[in-house]
Amino acid sequence: MAITNKFTLEKMKKKNKKSIRVNKETGEITQGGKTYKNKEDFKKNRPESKKNTSSIFESPKSKASRLSIASGKANRAASDKMKAAETSFRDAKASIRDKAKTKISDRSFKSTFDAATKAGKSTCTYGWRSFMTNKGKAENKDKMKTRIAPKGSIKKKSSLDADTVASYKKRIKYMKDRKAKGKNYSAKNLKELEAKLAAN
Repeated sequence: MAITNKFTLEKMKKKNKKSIRVNKETGEITQGGKTYKNKEDFKKNRPESKKNTSSIFESPKSKASRLSIASGKANRAASDKMKAAETSFRDAKASIRDKAKTKISDRSFKSTFDAATKAGKSTCTYGWRSFMTNKGKAENKDKMKTRIAPKGSIKKKSSLDADTVASYKKRIKYMKDRKAKGKNYSAKNLKELEAKLAAN
């Protein structure tokens, strides 16, 4: 059954502008507020519809593939950027090194040493190493000297261990006790033991 109510037709047009209405009596075709005489006129003059080629639903496999490609492109861009930065840094470092080498090669050690001495400096730098000038050597003279320790301040290392020393002392005491009591003892052994302890 065809809808003939004008109010309803206008309402339907507002809801969906792409809807097509055909008047069976006259053969006119209406779409989006525009009326065509017949079917041939509609086909000839109707506006071209823009088709949406993108899919509403994306399969997990397709999504994973798309994200992988996007991630790969991002990683490649970041890698290229990093390589460019490293190359730039390496070139800058090489340039500084070459300039430093040129500066060093332009000067001899003698000229560098003389310039530092004339300026009153204690040290001079040549070839990334530090050298003392005559002034620096004079200032450092006391540190370079070998100081002699006072006599008796350095104790000689004992040649006898603690047990041997204790044994000698015990034997000496024993012989002295015998001597005090008027008993026999070896004066020679007593003298030798006392000498060993004194040398230790």
